[in-house]
Amino acid sequence: MSDRLNINDAYSILGLKPGASPTEVKRAYRKLVKIWHPDRFSHPQKKQEAEQKIKQINEAYNKLKSDLPSSAHQPSQTKETKIYANRSNAELFYNSGTENAKLGRYQEALTDFTHAIRLNPNYIEAYKYRGFICSLLGYEYRATADLNKAAQMEGKLKNKQAHSASPSSRHSTRTRGRSKLKILLERFLRWVKSFFGFNRRWR
Repeated sequence: MSDRLNINDAYSILGLKPGASPTEVKRAYRKLVKIWHPDRFSHPQKKQEAEQKIKQINEAYNKLKSDLPSSAHQPSQTKETKIYANRSNAELFYNSGTENAKLGRYQEALTDFTHAIRLNPNYIEAYKYRGFICSLLGYEYRATADLNKAAQMEGKLKNKQAHSASPSSRHSTRTRGRSKLKILLERFLRWVKSFFGFNRRWR
């Protein structure tokens, strides 16, 4: 798709002048993705407009990444290029999200986890991590929704496993499953909060 886009138009979409460096291209791309991420818009028309804008931004970014002569000599950017170019793998977005979260880039992490969930609506860990990131950013409603969704999905998974067990052990398995799920979520929440608290102190 990016082959049909003129390179000058690609620079224009990203708000850059022709000849911008790979670092400037990457910085402009991240800034625009943050501004135009569809999750920032609640009105359906605005959300649709943002989705179209994101498509143009991604197309321009991929065009410049593939055409810039110096891109082949930027080994530190190779992994990121693959992450954003390959949009069919939810695992790549999840891994990118965890890396951005560890570096304190919470908005970028939120975008990555959202992409992972769109590609794989049953991605429990992505819901959990996005919930914690939302909590850190003060989006308490979204955080609660994501953590509840993850808990429900894990509960259904536990129930399926319980149904495959012997009849005499199903009731006790369900009870243990609910309490264990609660304990695991609480432990994970404490770990994430302590981890990010450590990062904030030392950044």
